[in-house]
Amino acid sequence: MGTQLQILSPIIQYGFAGLSVVLLGIIVWLISRLLGILAETNTVIKANTAAIQTLDQRTGETLALTRRTFERLLCKAHNPRANEGGAGE
Repeated sequence: MGTQLQILSPIIQYGFAGLSVVLLGIIVWLISRLLGILAETNTVIKANTAAIQTLDQRTGETLALTRRTFERLLCKAHNPRANEGGAGE
């Protein structure tokens, strides 16, 4: 049995060495895929940030318009003669 173990020992060692090379290759491939996904994620984050900034700007404009409209309605409610201004309004 001792001679058989001596014969199989290099085969087993080369098998483990080959397996470790294959696993190292898989790890490198996975890391490269991960870096690609991170780059795509950064692109999506930039687009979402731009969309949020645009939405914030438009919300501010809408809020200002709503306030102006509210103030005009209050002014007309407190001053009934403003409603008689004619067709020009």
